[in-house]
Amino acid sequence: MPDTTAATPAAASELKSRAAALETTLAARAAATEQLRRLPDETIADLKEAGLHRICQPARFGGAEVPLDMACDIVATLARGCSSTGWVAGVYTDHQILIGMFDPRAADDVWGDNPDALVSAGFTPGGKNERVEGGWRISGSWEWSSGCDHADWLILGCLLPTGADGAIEPNYCVVACDDVVIEDNWHVMGLAGTGSKNLHVESAFVPDHRALPFRMAGAGGAARGQTDAPALFRLPHPPCVPFMLAVPALGIAESLLDAVTEQMAGRSSRGVRVAEHQTLQVHIAEAAALIDAARLLMQRDTGEAMAAMHAGRELGDLERVRNRRDQAYLVRECRAAVDRLFTTLGGQGIFLDNALQRKFRDMHAMSGHFALNWDVAATTYGRVALGLDPQTHLK
Repeated sequence: MPDTTAATPAAASELKSRAAALETTLAARAAATEQLRRLPDETIADLKEAGLHRICQPARFGGAEVPLDMACDIVATLARGCSSTGWVAGVYTDHQILIGMFDPRAADDVWGDNPDALVSAGFTPGGKNERVEGGWRISGSWEWSSGCDHADWLILGCLLPTGADGAIEPNYCVVACDDVVIEDNWHVMGLAGTGSKNLHVESAFVPDHRALPFRMAGAGGAARGQTDAPALFRLPHPPCVPFMLAVPALGIAESLLDAVTEQMAGRSSRGVRVAEHQTLQVHIAEAAALIDAARLLMQRDTGEAMAAMHAGRELGDLERVRNRRDQAYLVRECRAAVDRLFTTLGGQGIFLDNALQRKFRDMHAMSGHFALNWDVAATTYGRVALGLDPQTHLK
């Protein structure tokens, strides 16, 4: 059936224009964001004023519900100005899609009274749980919660007996931030402004409708009984939505390419224009090609995923692992481009007052994320291509 609730291309284009308009402001704020070790309140206010905190929020709450391919383009644009802002925006947007995969009552809880609510997460399964009437009581600690300082709700990975015959399996559980204590432990060399801190929870209540098994998030809309849901929320999560975590690499690499090209075009060394050096020309060309290839992979995979959802078709196994492969490959190629470009800066690049060294550090920090790990994604693709079991729930 046609999806009449999704954002029009014109609406998505307007959000991208608003993101582009913030680039200079975010860039000027990047050093302060790094020192603060979280997004400044002013940045959150700017995102909210521009509607960029609701990119993929369900339309029934007034959200833009932008298709995955267009949403990725918007997040990449934000990362051009500030890597940490792009990363956190991607995280919030990822979680808007994930919440849309739950029982609809979960979204009602999150956005019914506050349509501006932001959602962070600690996905690594852990903690303790107790079955109580109508749901669960959970306690424990979780790491890597990007953007948690400004969040209203959190999605926590919990091990619950919801599998076949009561087998323990990982679930996403949605809890209010009132039940969470944030540990200020985020002292890192890259993506410092994401504020990806530890979370501590003591006896938070999670009603049944706010728990979703990982396997169901990954299964796709048909398995979740969402055949009539908007296309965006029928996606399988691991093969599609983590592009939101990959595309900030595009913004970093593209902005670094622009900056290096501009600087080198006007630089001279010992009376000779640096731009005349063929080695520099080759560096620029190869970096540009790597970035273009990465963007094209993202556009193909996310565009085809949305087309499949609109057609009512579930993704096949090879499509799923191809997308996982390309999420990691996209970041790998952008990192290679950033390394090549940073090398051209020579000694000027290592000064801490040079904004480009921050992009270099942020790129390397991003590439360490488990969801973007090339070895895992590549071997998973290779196994499925060769007719073997993928041996991972991430496909």
